[in-house]
Amino acid sequence: MFSQTKKIIKMAKKEVINKVITSIFIQGLALTVPVFWSNTINEVTDGNYKTGYYLVIITLLLSLFYYLWSYLNQKTWYTLYNKIYTEYTSATISETKNINKINLGEYTNILNNDIDIICNFLCNLITRILQIIEFFIIYAYFISFNFVIFLITIIISIIMIIIYLKAGKIVQNLNIKRKSTLDSKTIMLHKLYSSLASKKSNVNSIMNLFNKDNKSYLRANYKYNVVIQGIIYFVLGIIEISRYAIILYSIYLVSIGNIEIGTILLIYSYYGKILTNFEVLGTITADYQSFNVSITRLNKITMKDIDK
Repeated sequence: MFSQTKKIIKMAKKEVINKVITSIFIQGLALTVPVFWSNTINEVTDGNYKTGYYLVIITLLLSLFYYLWSYLNQKTWYTLYNKIYTEYTSATISETKNINKINLGEYTNILNNDIDIICNFLCNLITRILQIIEFFIIYAYFISFNFVIFLITIIISIIMIIIYLKAGKIVQNLNIKRKSTLDSKTIMLHKLYSSLASKKSNVNSIMNLFNKDNKSYLRANYKYNVVIQGIIYFVLGIIEISRYAIILYSIYLVSIGNIEIGTILLIYSYYGKILTNFEVLGTITADYQSFNVSITRLNKITMKDIDK
């Protein structure tokens, strides 16, 4: 993956810089808005209503800026995607030396699906790295006011990451099976089209073989996606339980005067970010395995071009 990332930065430097800038603004605003909401609650609770009004207006403006930068981020994402998609496609179709190493179905799926998977993963990588940094910012905030909350959060996070890592190999094997059945299905689809176009007498037999391969692909695709989602939802469920346990503990801290009411809102919001980031982290695990499989398939054709 490191060599692929270096290649992308080299050939799409401008697009990468724009994506980094917009992503930083989005992640920064996502962490800042809950702080202002927390301060608003604290000010209103203390009877400072005028300050509360101002904070609501500031929070609204920050939220609007968030949506503006989200739109700009989408534009930079697709600009980067189009750039690297074009480069990978050109490298693939211009290389004919290794073309006999693969069949027509695999060649078709590499151009239609694998390049798309590779580009999606690399384009999302910038945001994913910033989301991982976001974890540490949230952890630093927790430890700044209560060590117990920090400790519970960090222990749960480590356990959930281990679960994701352990599941990675299973996900990769399921994805390889899914890709293989899709290749077989695509080959049979080409044969079916040729038979239908030529009005051959073996149309029914080929159609039966296509239906068989199609069912195999659907079974493999079903198992791949169900396993991934099952792992993600299990992890999110555990984190959700820990969030409400910490909220209960935070209510106790408010009752003894250790924290303010607004802090509970901030904890709840930041745990929401942790949930979102762990859902993304689960997706990263699956996407990374898909990325590895797709890179391996692509390198059957363009090993020389991609690695130089």
